[in-house]
Amino acid sequence: MAIHYYFAGALFCHKDVVGNHLLAERIRQNSQGKYIAKLPQREENQLRPSPLEIRDNDYRMLLESQMALFNFDGSDLDSGTVAEFLAARFLDIPCVLLRTDFRSAGDQNADGENWNLMCSGYPRTRVVSVGAMNLYQKHFRDGVPAWEGIQSFYDELSGILIASFEDVMREPSCFESREDAERTYRHFIKVCGGTLPRQFDSRRIESVISARGLFGTPHP
Repeated sequence: MAIHYYFAGALFCHKDVVGNHLLAERIRQNSQGKYIAKLPQREENQLRPSPLEIRDNDYRMLLESQMALFNFDGSDLDSGTVAEFLAARFLDIPCVLLRTDFRSAGDQNADGENWNLMCSGYPRTRVVSVGAMNLYQKHFRDGVPAWEGIQSFYDELSGILIASFEDVMREPSCFESREDAERTYRHFIKVCGGTLPRQFDSRRIESVISARGLFGTPHP
């Protein structure tokens, strides 16, 4: 059965949108369709009437996902990605943090992660740190056709991520009961405001929690 995960990260230039798409496709193919991405870039366009609707649609996709992948590249993390990560932690959605940026950044010790320490130390979270330059040198050797190098690059990266997906999905929920989960989800939707309270009534919240399989209900 397929597990849908929210794929969060920058999507503001050709490198972002193409890289996100390629990685999501290799994850889908190399997991035999088990892990399918919800990519915000597939839905965001200029036709939405307001930035608030774009935000609410991203939160909707996150709420309806069983897991989340966050691209933590950059000398300073993308602020929208950080907001979505903290939302996922509040909702107890299993998370994988991916960093391919080999630059040192953040305010942690030498053995810490290369981002602000406030984004580290959370349960049900896996960190994958793979230097993009090392992968590039490995897969784009002299004479290797470009598309062959791209495929092998993303095959290796997707394989590492799929293993982390499997690990984090096995971790138990932090919620003590279904009632605890429903109360937390209702509070999250209320404090986010916008259009979310109109989109998520009690029945839809119950459906979202059931789809996550937290309390014995299998994933769809």
